[in-house]
Amino acid sequence: MKLINKLLVASTLSFSLACTAQAQSIDTQEFAVVGTWGQLDHWKREDKFWNQTLPEVSGGKLTANAKPLTELGMDGQKIMRDLRAGAFDFAHGVFLYVSSDSPVIEGGDLSAVSPDLETFRKVMNAYRPVLDKEFEKRFNSKILMLYAFDETNMQCKLPADTPSEVGLDVFQNLKIRSYGSSISDFISEALDAVPVSVSFGEVLQSLQKNTIDCGVSGVRSAYDAKWWQVATHNVNLSLGYTASFLAVNLKTWKRLSPDTQKLIESEVAKLEEEMWQATARNNTHGLNCITSGQCDTENGNMKLVRLTEDASKQLKQAVNDSVVRNWASRCKDRSKTCVDDWNNTVGKVVNLHAE
Repeated sequence: MKLINKLLVASTLSFSLACTAQAQSIDTQEFAVVGTWGQLDHWKREDKFWNQTLPEVSGGKLTANAKPLTELGMDGQKIMRDLRAGAFDFAHGVFLYVSSDSPVIEGGDLSAVSPDLETFRKVMNAYRPVLDKEFEKRFNSKILMLYAFDETNMQCKLPADTPSEVGLDVFQNLKIRSYGSSISDFISEALDAVPVSVSFGEVLQSLQKNTIDCGVSGVRSAYDAKWWQVATHNVNLSLGYTASFLAVNLKTWKRLSPDTQKLIESEVAKLEEEMWQATARNNTHGLNCITSGQCDTENGNMKLVRLTEDASKQLKQAVNDSVVRNWASRCKDRSKTCVDDWNNTVGKVVNLHAE
């Protein structure tokens, strides 16, 4: 019995010393972090990661001053420039908000190219090596994770007698929210409508004032932002999933010890998986709640509208002829290998070819 007790004590001591050694090899750092929109669901996980999880697993050595961009008075357009300049150590952002700085990044989130979340995740994984190089070259940063917001739909003010299945002509000349080149191409050329640049936080007011006829965003995000108070119809047409990232300034990253880097990467990998699972849940929750489905909060009671089969076929061709083609033209001007890189990665996943 004494021998067993000695072995247990030795084992416990060994484990304790190992943990202490590991803790001692972790740097003591406080990071400046900007997250996504504070009123949306993903910020809950970002907030918990930086302000609770990372401090706990590092024994209090890694802490953060992490705030959503909305609290900082930012719209998300300049996040990567600020990260490159060292204003932040880590930044969460979305592709389309930084695409004006890099058509290569835009190529990972072309509007209406990915039909479902499973395909979209394959697109992200396939395009990751291209993105890694572009983030380092363009923004002196390193991607730590890629994730997505819920499925992007249109929330429109349409006539009460609009049928449950519609053709593309319904959208002709409507003023539709835009927030990037790709989605502007989709709106103007695929839908023959008018793109209007409006930030997420201004959509509800713009709908109220008839500045726009349709908002465009993730269906859960649109529900949480209460667009259903003004919009009447949810157009269940997938425009994508708002590709998102977490990146770190390379100067910050390189000054961290290998053990610190390893710990952060390990915990971020867990967060990344949580984000994808949450996005899948948010798709269902958002669509149910913004319409009249099962919802644990207030229903938006918007009417659900889908495209006819013929309209869906027309749209797929239009996406290839406008969204993909126009993006390829923009990207060629910035990168000689851009189009080939896309065709060999994203193009193979979604069975489209850029020229």
